[in-house]
Amino acid sequence: MSKKKRRRPPPQDPQPVSKLFLTLPTVRLLQEALRTFERTLLQKPDDLPNVAFAKVVVWGLKTKVEDMLQREDWEQETPLDANEMQILSTGMQMYLLELMVSGQEERLLPCFALCQQFHQLVEHIDIKQAQGRG
Repeated sequence: MSKKKRRRPPPQDPQPVSKLFLTLPTVRLLQEALRTFERTLLQKPDDLPNVAFAKVVVWGLKTKVEDMLQREDWEQETPLDANEMQILSTGMQMYLLELMVSGQEERLLPCFALCQQFHQLVEHIDIKQAQGRG
């Protein structure tokens, strides 16, 4: 007698996150991550590809993050485009490394969680863009 192997359905990916709900401490983490990214960006010459564009995007992001910190209505949404999401995601990763090196352990867990959320969003955006090209 032969044993029949049952086919299992492929695992389903969890629904992609399309919105982040940010608290005041989380927005402050974003602000620090953006500063980390900007410090690195300012060291790059403008003649490198996309550096000038990235500087413009960072400038706009700094304004949006500052507006978030100043607002009283935390229910108000702040739209972010794919470039902004990518820069924030990269900035969060850089800031996480900075926290690990400096030993600021109290911020590690919230920063790591935010990194994961931004990674999911950016991955979802990349998939949608790839499907749009194909």
